[in-house]
Amino acid sequence: MNNYIQQVIDQYKNVIQNFYVLCIFDELETQYDYLSLYEQHMADGTIIALDHHDSASYSKRYVLSEDAYLQNEELFYKLRIEARNRTIEKMAKSVIFYVVAQNDDTNQSILSNQSLLDEALQKTKRIIRKSTFISDPITWDYFYSWCRAQLTTFVFEEMVITNGVNGLKNLTPTELNELFVERLTSNLTSNGEFINKFSRAIDLYIQEWQRKLIHELNNNIQTYLRIEHAVEKQEVIRIERENIQITTVPNYIFVLNSVVYHAVREAMYRRDFTQGALDSWPQYNFIKGKTKGHIRIIPKLENDKNTMTLNEDSLIMAHNIVQQLSTIDVDVLDILCSIFLHRSKHPEEIIEIELADILVMRGLKAKLGGEGRRGGFEAKQKEQVITALSNIQSLWLTIEKTVMYKNNQPVQVGVQGRTILFKQKDGKEYIVNKDNCSKKISFTLDKVLAKYLTSSQRQVALLPLKALRYHAYRFSCEKQLCRYLSWRWRTQAYKGDFLQLNKISTLLEASGETLNKRSPMRTRERFEKALDQLTADNIIADWHYVNWDEDLALNRGWTKYWLNTSVVIEPSHVVKDHYRSIKKVDKNATPQDETAMKKNAVLRKISERLLEIRKEHKLTLLTVAEELEVSASYISNIERSQAKPSAKLRGKIVKWMEKFG
Repeated sequence: MNNYIQQVIDQYKNVIQNFYVLCIFDELETQYDYLSLYEQHMADGTIIALDHHDSASYSKRYVLSEDAYLQNEELFYKLRIEARNRTIEKMAKSVIFYVVAQNDDTNQSILSNQSLLDEALQKTKRIIRKSTFISDPITWDYFYSWCRAQLTTFVFEEMVITNGVNGLKNLTPTELNELFVERLTSNLTSNGEFINKFSRAIDLYIQEWQRKLIHELNNNIQTYLRIEHAVEKQEVIRIERENIQITTVPNYIFVLNSVVYHAVREAMYRRDFTQGALDSWPQYNFIKGKTKGHIRIIPKLENDKNTMTLNEDSLIMAHNIVQQLSTIDVDVLDILCSIFLHRSKHPEEIIEIELADILVMRGLKAKLGGEGRRGGFEAKQKEQVITALSNIQSLWLTIEKTVMYKNNQPVQVGVQGRTILFKQKDGKEYIVNKDNCSKKISFTLDKVLAKYLTSSQRQVALLPLKALRYHAYRFSCEKQLCRYLSWRWRTQAYKGDFLQLNKISTLLEASGETLNKRSPMRTRERFEKALDQLTADNIIADWHYVNWDEDLALNRGWTKYWLNTSVVIEPSHVVKDHYRSIKKVDKNATPQDETAMKKNAVLRKISERLLEIRKEHKLTLLTVAEELEVSASYISNIERSQAKPSAKLRGKIVKWMEKFG
């Protein structure tokens, strides 16, 4: 293009009114053939083309005026974010493939591990969004301005050639704009040569981004790919060898979720058993809804046919067991329950496992022997599990009353028995000890818990594997919060409402924490640290106080207000997606018209994005509320989709969110 034509373009392109180009692409696939993509990557260099070469066949393009854009700003904001995410995903794959290419050939074998590469892709995208120049809104503003300038230049080049310089001079500004929009629309919808020319320009622009990203991220990405692959591969091999792949939901297991099972777990980690004189079994009483019962510690002794017989030796042993109970025992109970649910075909089936199965699920690593050979688990680790099994065998559960259903009719029932029965394959019970459980363990559920496995009573919940793998003492609060929230979310799944309020005092009790009366701030800090840890580990999506005034913490007696304050704890998307299928359908609900459904979808996206931005940038509700000139509680309600902001406020929220990209 000669200088004269460029001068003409520079003279007239400023007359062109602001415009937007809307591109609607097919849905991104969730699974990738990484080997094929890698081969393409090696052929193309450090860039993966943003889209297929025949881009006209899989996307639609529209040219919008600024007025049209502003009238549907919320919708176009959503589409803009989707397009941005599409670009980030392409760049993330290029970064990963670049790193793989820099390592020796053996490391390329990870490309055949779909789940590992999917997770690496997600982590790389998070790093790009949070820790690179891509997270700066100015980066995207420059990109959009550049795209608009390129399109304007390309269209004017054609207009100068077809209309001539004098032809353009004779047009009024309105006529010039109309002609420009007509040519731009025609080229973007049907001119393959024009589309490819613009696509190549964008590819070169994004390629520079990718070079910069690789320079910024190379060391970090190489480190986490190499280390995490080694660790995860070791875990996968170990689990495959032990044959305990017990769930189809990654990083979660299934456990029973009846109130009775939850009461048993509470009794074990709270250890709040009545312990009077040596004339009665230690007992833990519970009432949950319509279920009332108690749990006793009654050791099972050799050749003791009447397990309820009181004698001095068994009572002393029972009271010693109460002191031994710990969160490790709860971990082992959950593991036994999960394996039983996965392997059993009927409630009375006897399941055989190895002691190593339990150790692996707790996240423990076998030590290596000489010359790299596996040396096995430590004796202390095995002893802890055998002690836990023995303690579990001593639990005697009595349900005084509860409601179950027979032929769809509620029936009051009472039942008692042990939680877990340790039986040989021939059905004969045995005592848990080092001799009987050093390698293999065979067990089944006793009749109390087995009742909750019938089709009409069956209810299981997702429990994060992390709950089993947190350190038993340093992370005991996190462990128990995992279990309480797992139980609570499953009970809320029927209504599809996971954002119920949780009172602080209830959560402290559930986590096994007690208020430090001399230094209550320590309790609060420990509680908040636990929730932050669960957020960092993707067990919960987010948490925040509701109607808590921080100024109250400056006054004496603030703890009574804090204990009665509530928090909202949002589950991870994995939990919400899994339970979505069991949400109760309201048959009396009035169907929404299409307009209302679209509006609600937009509001939901705004709420989700608002919460995501606040979490990413560690902003408090109060900070966001002050910027938007509303109350903190109202922002909280918007995030939880409990309030619908006005059109004016929605506009302010959208503009505020655009600052963060």
